[in-house]
Amino acid sequence: MKEIQEIYSPESHPVRIMQFGEGNFLRAFVDYAVDVANEENGLDASVAIVIPIAGERPQFAAQKNLYTVCLRGQQEGAPYKENRVVKCVDRVLSAYADYDAYMQLAELASLRFVVSNTTEAGIVYDPACALADKPPKAFPAKLTQFLYARFRHFAGAADKGLHMLPVELIENNGQELKRCVLAYVKLWNLGADFAAWLDTACSFADTLVDRIVVGYPRAEAAAYEEELGYRDALLNQAEPFSLWVIGNPALEKELPLASSKFHAIFTDDVVKYKERKVRILNGAHTSMVLGAYLAGLDYVGDCMKDPIVRTQLDQSVYGEIVPTVHLPEAESRAFAAAVFERFENPFVHHALLSISLNSISKWRARVLPSFRDSRKHTGRLPKWLTYSLAALLAFYHTTDRGENCLIGHRGTETYEIHDDADKLERLAAWAALPAKDYVHNALAAEDFWGEDLTEIDGLEAKVLEHFERIAAVGAKAHIEELGKVS
Repeated sequence: MKEIQEIYSPESHPVRIMQFGEGNFLRAFVDYAVDVANEENGLDASVAIVIPIAGERPQFAAQKNLYTVCLRGQQEGAPYKENRVVKCVDRVLSAYADYDAYMQLAELASLRFVVSNTTEAGIVYDPACALADKPPKAFPAKLTQFLYARFRHFAGAADKGLHMLPVELIENNGQELKRCVLAYVKLWNLGADFAAWLDTACSFADTLVDRIVVGYPRAEAAAYEEELGYRDALLNQAEPFSLWVIGNPALEKELPLASSKFHAIFTDDVVKYKERKVRILNGAHTSMVLGAYLAGLDYVGDCMKDPIVRTQLDQSVYGEIVPTVHLPEAESRAFAAAVFERFENPFVHHALLSISLNSISKWRARVLPSFRDSRKHTGRLPKWLTYSLAALLAFYHTTDRGENCLIGHRGTETYEIHDDADKLERLAAWAALPAKDYVHNALAAEDFWGEDLTEIDGLEAKVLEHFERIAAVGAKAHIEELGKVS
């Protein structure tokens, strides 16, 4: 069998994008989007990838920076399959092993954008970093050093500023990155002129990204390569759904990423799109999975096939969550339909126990806002979101302790419950009390929810009712009962 580089060749475009990170997500999301935009929109851009941590990836050089993105799933109710050879990666450099070549990118007149995905812990300020480091350890320090080199090389030219598009999953990622960069400007005494150039010639956009990327499909790699007709050590599997929300409308003309195969939105209000994702996608997960697991299901795909749990999902998302999103309802309903297709994707096996990690903080962030708004709009407790809180307490209800976890029981099976150690310790102690006291103590814990939930009229009694019913008839039977109640 041939190698990918024996069949395909990279395309030649100006390097317009520097990308901190060579991982699966960026390659199946950003680089895929750029590759399609080159083809459909005439973007005419290539990407220089910088490996931000020590280590090299020789597979890139061996394959001439070519790799395949295999999309598998559903779109608009039909199976979707796409194999795309990404040809827009111009070079891959290590910030450590190739430091000089990496820093020379600062001198490229064509460079316009910086993308990064250095994990949630990547955008941090570390005062131990120095300007003379080759390179500094922290990503914002690397970026500051790079931007300062560009500022000096082009003598502060206004048209040589760069636009930062971080995709790290933290609040206000662009503004947080800018805050760290400005802290290094001050620490390293880089001057007012450089600070002004960062403020006027450069931009730091908040962003929101959404695509499930599986990565290298190890178990199915041989079958994929047989289908493709070549070997690819960088094969990358992902779902068809994509969404990149970029909080700077002025960039859309220069970076036309929206295409027939990739969804990009340039807006001055990223928050409303984040709310939609958190409430509908994440909120559907968090409000469904704990009860569904107690009902005997193990994967999200199982939930979509189970008529009883699917009824819960349909009624809760369309009846209780979608109406609370601050976007036109038609947009939110369309997004919810796309979320359901993603949940049904047979190529993504998402374990309910994986989603269950840290469910207390997840319920607070993902479900409680919808609960509040639904109650405010309707004047009553939302049936399913209230039930989901009882299901959470039922899932956590145990006195058995494991190593850095609690041990829950599903029939004759056991499962691990992972959350903050202090929360688990208190819940285990309360679980030894009668059900009424367990529910009261958990709902009254303000550090769990950000407020005392027992003060919400009628909530404690209804959660206790659901909790005791789950114990009496089982989660599956109780979900079925609720599905029949209007």
